[in-house]
Amino acid sequence: MTKASGFCGLLTSILLLFAAPAFAAHELKPGLWQDTETGTENGQPAKPEVTTNCLSAEEARDPIKTILKDADGKKCEALSAKENGNVVTVVMRCGDPKEMRIEIDMTVNFLSTRSYTGTMKSLVIFGGQKMTTEKTLASKWIAASCKK
Repeated sequence: MTKASGFCGLLTSILLLFAAPAFAAHELKPGLWQDTETGTENGQPAKPEVTTNCLSAEEARDPIKTILKDADGKKCEALSAKENGNVVTVVMRCGDPKEMRIEIDMTVNFLSTRSYTGTMKSLVIFGGQKMTTEKTLASKWIAASCKK
């Protein structure tokens, strides 16, 4: 796994967990979700990624609480969260500036409790190097339980 794909996986997880902040109207269905992510990394086309994530009932009820805990060991804080109908825009920052810093600007469009789309721009600073991403995400619920 490359550094870039590891960061993108973390960013996708953040988007999934943070997708429905404290806006009760945008509750998601718990269970297995499939994410399809496309976009660029450092201005170059990135290989599309399809991943699955398990969203617990607790995370579906209060994802903001979940994400503001440590996301992959990196403390996150929401700088702003705005709602306009089914669209939520979030600006957040994660990590420790001395180790790894992630700045994220995302917009999520809730289509239903079983699907949403989103866009995300991020800046990752790690070991003195910067990486930028611009991603589009389509996420859909695919099962009530998550098989291990």
